[in-house]
Amino acid sequence: MGTVKSYDWIRGDWLIELDDRAEHVFINHKDWRWTALSEGKHLKFQMVHRPEGIYALPIQAGNCGESGC
Repeated sequence: MGTVKSYDWIRGDWLIELDDRAEHVFINHKDWRWTALSEGKHLKFQMVHRPEGIYALPIQAGNCGESGC
C-alpha cells in the first residue's frame, strides 16, 4: 500500500510513496485508466518490475478475501 505523491512530468507517470517509505513505485496511466488519481490518494496495488522501474498494478476489489488484501 502507498500514497500518491506526485506526477513525474519527465516520465509521464504518477509516483507512489510506499507506506514503509523504502522506495518509490510508478503508476502508468494505461494500467489505471479507470481510476481517478490525485496527490494524497491512498492505494492498494501489486508491484511489478519493468525495465523502466517498479510499477504498481491495481488490485480489483473482487480479488480480496475475507482476510483482506
